[in-house]
Amino acid sequence: MDSQKPIAVLKAAAPGSQTEDSSYTSGSSTISEMSGHEVLAEVQVVDVDILSVHLEQETSTKKQQATSPLGTLRLDQCKLYGREEHIASVQDGLFRVKQKRLNQKLNATLEFVLISGPSGSGKTAVATSIQQDVERSPSGVYLQGKFDLSVQKEPYTAFATALGDLCCRASDILGRAAFERFQEETIKNLDSLELHLLHGIIPSMGLIAPEKEFRADFRSSIKMGDQKNRLHYGFLKFIRVASAAFCPLVFFLDDLQWADVSSLELLKVLISDQENTNLMVIGTYRSNEVNPDLSKMIQDLRLQQQDKKAPLKLTRQDSNRQSLLSKRGSMSKLLSPGEDLGTNLTLTELSLGNLTVKEVEHITMDLLSLTDHTVAAPLAQILHRRTFGNPNYLKTLITALHDDDLLSFNVGTTEWCWDLDEIEKSSFATDNVVDLARRGIQRNASKEMHHLLMCVACLGSICKEKCIRLIWKRSSVGNTGERLLQQLLNQAVKQMFLEQIGSSQFRFTHDAVKEAVISSICLGEINALRQKIGGILFEELTEEELEAMLFLVADLLHNTDWPGSKLSQLLLRAAQKAKGVSAFSSASFYALNGIKRLRNMWHGDENVQLAIKLHSIAAEAERCLGNLPHAKRLCETIIGQDSVPNIDKMQAHKILIDMLWNEEEDFEVSLNYSLDCLGESIGCNFPRGKAGQTVGALRCINYMKMKKSIPSVAEIKALPQMTDPTRLFGMELMGEATYSAFFAGKPTLMLMILARRIQWSFQYGFHASMAPAYATMASAFMHALGDWERGRKMAKVAVQIVERAKELGVAGNSEQEVLYRLHFLVNPWTQPARSLSNQLIDGYKTCMLHGDVQCAFNVIGVYIFNHLLSGKELNDLEADIEYYMPQMIALKYDKFGFFIGLAGQAVLNLMGRTEQTTMLDGTDENDLNRQVWHQAQFLKRFLCAHFGEYKAGVENSIKVGKEWLKSYPGVYFGYDALHQAVCFYGAARQIVQKQGKSCELAPSASQLSLYRKHASKNHALVDSWVKKGGPNHVHHLSILDAERAALLSCTQMSKEACKLYEKAIVNSIDGGFVNHAALTEERFADYLWGVDVRAEGIRHLENAIKLFSEWGAMKKVEQLREKHMGMAGQS
Repeated sequence: MDSQKPIAVLKAAAPGSQTEDSSYTSGSSTISEMSGHEVLAEVQVVDVDILSVHLEQETSTKKQQATSPLGTLRLDQCKLYGREEHIASVQDGLFRVKQKRLNQKLNATLEFVLISGPSGSGKTAVATSIQQDVERSPSGVYLQGKFDLSVQKEPYTAFATALGDLCCRASDILGRAAFERFQEETIKNLDSLELHLLHGIIPSMGLIAPEKEFRADFRSSIKMGDQKNRLHYGFLKFIRVASAAFCPLVFFLDDLQWADVSSLELLKVLISDQENTNLMVIGTYRSNEVNPDLSKMIQDLRLQQQDKKAPLKLTRQDSNRQSLLSKRGSMSKLLSPGEDLGTNLTLTELSLGNLTVKEVEHITMDLLSLTDHTVAAPLAQILHRRTFGNPNYLKTLITALHDDDLLSFNVGTTEWCWDLDEIEKSSFATDNVVDLARRGIQRNASKEMHHLLMCVACLGSICKEKCIRLIWKRSSVGNTGERLLQQLLNQAVKQMFLEQIGSSQFRFTHDAVKEAVISSICLGEINALRQKIGGILFEELTEEELEAMLFLVADLLHNTDWPGSKLSQLLLRAAQKAKGVSAFSSASFYALNGIKRLRNMWHGDENVQLAIKLHSIAAEAERCLGNLPHAKRLCETIIGQDSVPNIDKMQAHKILIDMLWNEEEDFEVSLNYSLDCLGESIGCNFPRGKAGQTVGALRCINYMKMKKSIPSVAEIKALPQMTDPTRLFGMELMGEATYSAFFAGKPTLMLMILARRIQWSFQYGFHASMAPAYATMASAFMHALGDWERGRKMAKVAVQIVERAKELGVAGNSEQEVLYRLHFLVNPWTQPARSLSNQLIDGYKTCMLHGDVQCAFNVIGVYIFNHLLSGKELNDLEADIEYYMPQMIALKYDKFGFFIGLAGQAVLNLMGRTEQTTMLDGTDENDLNRQVWHQAQFLKRFLCAHFGEYKAGVENSIKVGKEWLKSYPGVYFGYDALHQAVCFYGAARQIVQKQGKSCELAPSASQLSLYRKHASKNHALVDSWVKKGGPNHVHHLSILDAERAALLSCTQMSKEACKLYEKAIVNSIDGGFVNHAALTEERFADYLWGVDVRAEGIRHLENAIKLFSEWGAMKKVEQLREKHMGMAGQS
């Protein structure tokens, strides 16, 4: 038998494709005869014409077989025995997706099929068994992406392949009109930031939606965590648009055991989407090679599927959102798209094992065209023993037996022939197809073919022909290599080593072939080849091509002896790119390897700067991964270097401060660290004691009262830009210190820091952070100092500074910070409530566009509460909450989602969707931080005032109301003063009416006096706001004036009280406050009934019912109707 004969390890032979060679020996020793160094050596110069003849001879067979199909091993057409039930399960999932699209009433869930099994068990075949069915649909699309062991650190590879394919094929699949609609919907649903991020991971995304203009100064201001969440959310929205355009849309992700962390996170986002049920996702993984991250995801899914009604990791804060699920109506959608893994998912797990002897027998009969089981059984038993029933091993072994003439077709008898004894002696048992494939390659592949396969194995799961040619060109001489390469590629495809994708890409036909090629030489030799190939690509690719293949080149070189500094620069570039697409695990990997490869890193300016960048990006990535101690050590490494100037340590300081502020929420320590940096680095000191801070704050207030502290537009434009790096560093640190001082409860120190930022801008040059400093000062002057006039002027200056910063291209995140502060603490006090809606929505869009998710959701919080408190129709408010709350949860801002959920509960209570009135779930004082708990109490007082539970409102107000007004002045537009006062006046009137005596003679005089005292304080507060020009408090004052007059005459009708009530109703309606008009009508009716003017009282009660109905508060309407029936009966 000829030991030189090439073997097609995974060949599924078609007629005439069997290849054997009896003469090709020149220049092609077998791998078993070669050393590893010979494999790595450049291909020797050979007589190309002779070699070409030999390669062409390999395409003919040594024996001329009959042209009948009986003489052909049709492995590619062999039925998948033993996988019928698995295929049926996949088909069932596809059927459900199609049916849900046709019948919206069906229980809508996303289909996720997980197929596991050892290598070669047929996972891919089962997954792709529905491909033809999918693509037979007019707009059906089957997307396939594969993860690769050799490029595990390259993020999103499978997603990039699959979605890149979608972008390229979309036009052909949909047709012109539908494709244009797909483009329009994509552009409509994704903002410029989300498109910018998606362009970073999806090739050819520009074919669907060109990248919108995105200002460079925004990028530096986007928090890494926000960027990641925005990428996920943008991806989610794009898939929703795609699944609406393509029906069905099937996503197949192969080899999940090799998926990078970022891809698994993206997969979790995809399968957790509560709003997208027109999608089927299929994933395959090797059951014996599961990585910890994949294992955890699968375990979470299994637990979730056991009881979909019980979320996996419901925190105490989540209990509010979870309680909403039990309420009637559409508000139950408030549970986020990505909140709980698998709650809206149909999970199908398929485990593929080995085939039985009987199934192997069926395959044998099909392949050899046998009809007699007794003839096939002995051979099938040997094949099963040798392959353990693994389908891919089985095909590989049968092909090897055929190529070795142990299995042959007799043309004369038209039957297949074999010798069982010879097969027993010649074949060996193995449970590893790689071993089998490697033996075949080592025995039969030529040196040139093996070299080609080694090169392809180093180039990822799919490699471009251009890259192969670049490498081959450097491994041969002159133009002779091109012809040889083309012939080798053709032969590799024919022998089923490789398969061609499109016109210019190749991949291995099976992972086993690739693993066999790689395992045929030692690790040191493969690393040498990887270094050589990486170096060629780095030198030969254009800059654009290198950027597209940056991760691959970095993966090839990161563990080699490539020049240290040059390699570290390449790894830094890869780390920056990974960070840009929120692949923090990959960013950390590249940055840490760059540090490892950089010698003498703290010596020489170039090395020092490179080391700082590598350490900084590694620290940021580690922080985002939750590895806080490691991130801290990396920052401290930079800070501890004497050779590094203070200005170059700024980023490390900022990372540490952000960690203290965000992850550890230790505001006091964060503040002290910021102040230490300011003092030690640039000599900018602040007093630490209370006395010093008080004196300093008074001086700052006096400074801000000076005329020069309110510059004109011309004066702002005349300021030169701040350029001193030290001062710029100081402004950044003072920005961090401002936040820390506020949350640490140091208002005097915060005022000092704000004033210093403003002073520096006038002294050292224009800086965009002047704008938020002025905006914060405006709120402080209005609500802490009561100087509304100066507060308005400061707010105007803040807006002018933002405009100037935008002109200069240095606005950064100053615009969104100003928007939030003004919308939250200034504008609601100076502009009519109903006029704020468009401003708030525009502010939200601006913040989201700039990547500042926190400010965006702060603005939406103002929008929701402004509408709730000012009487927007509750049905519309419910729709607003349904729209924005899932975004908050999907973007990992659960605290905002929780708080908006509180507003949602209040809406549900008012609408009658619950049995509750003033109770809010999940608001136990022990479970919430003080600020959030106070916000919940604020809402309870709002509900007490509207539901007439005045005593409960009074008790709450006495307990915590004063602390709220003192601790959070200006928050929620002063409405709490109205609600507290209504409760106090209402409770006081109830005491008097119950006794049936005048106020002066009431036995509960002390309690009554206390209520009147508290009511008067809140009344006076509202009066002061009206005098300062607050447009939204005029009707508040009218209501409280009427309540006071009614209390003073609650046993005998007062015409003055009636006039004041009428005025309050008119003022409320004129201002658009239907809820307050309804409340006033009810209070007026109650007053009239108490003084025995019953007919008029019933009329006003009917007006209240009408207005509460208009608002949508049907629970209150139900309550008043019962009251109306009682009144009518008594009258």
